[in-house]
Amino acid sequence: MRTDLLSKSVKGFLTVFFMCLLLSCGGSQVDIEVGETQIERDTLIKWNEERTGIANPSMSLLIETANEWIQNQALADFLSEYGAVFDEVDVVKARDQLLAAGIADSDPRLDIYSEWQAIRNFAAEGSSEVKAAYEANKELLGHELCTSHILTNTRQEALEIIKLLGSGQKFEELALTFSIDPGSGANGGSLGCVPLGAFVPSFERAVLGAIKASKELVGPVGSQFGYHMIRVDKISAVEPIPFEQQGERLFMSIMHLSSLTREVDLDSRYGTWNPVVGQIEPT
Repeated sequence: MRTDLLSKSVKGFLTVFFMCLLLSCGGSQVDIEVGETQIERDTLIKWNEERTGIANPSMSLLIETANEWIQNQALADFLSEYGAVFDEVDVVKARDQLLAAGIADSDPRLDIYSEWQAIRNFAAEGSSEVKAAYEANKELLGHELCTSHILTNTRQEALEIIKLLGSGQKFEELALTFSIDPGSGANGGSLGCVPLGAFVPSFERAVLGAIKASKELVGPVGSQFGYHMIRVDKISAVEPIPFEQQGERLFMSIMHLSSLTREVDLDSRYGTWNPVVGQIEPT
């Protein structure tokens, strides 16, 4: 089982510190596995401190850091399966890109973020390896999204909605009463049927995960708008968008596919991994 950031042939050129950080030099308990890659507890805590500047983080902050690590490692693992490689030039280019965006050269996150940005650049550029990854999995994206939702301000409020649904109350009535989205709430939560790209990424990913898992209800799903309880109203299969027509959507399509296809194992101290939503659910 590998313990580095980039699985198989996706390798960068790491500083000695970065290698020790993500090659799990300390030998502590493994907390997360994504595909063939592991991260140990001491490593995650050390990276969280570098990422946030907080030496004694709350569990919610560790979960945020873990979710970020899983998302980026899933992308690396997914692309490596189809032969993706890059070299030091790609990492330097990504580093310069981050510096131009305002990250300081002294920022302790820069080495790791440069590696991750190089992977993201590779995904967005549409090489033959990226095309192979897309073509092999594109049916997972072959859907219009026909949904309803109930939007709440907090996760706890969304969990209360789940309890009410479990007690037999109707989704439409709860949407009308509790949803803070006035447009859909007045319509029983209905959002109609829309193509991929119409919703924010976390909402879209959760719906695709629900369709893949044959689930009608999914949530809570966090976004910049609040927390969503989502209902898949019907399965509406469509022909996936051809690779050559993906354009600016290519990167998000590859991100969705990487998350939908990777196995994730998680130590229970963080909660549980929800493969439908593609996020850690705290206990």
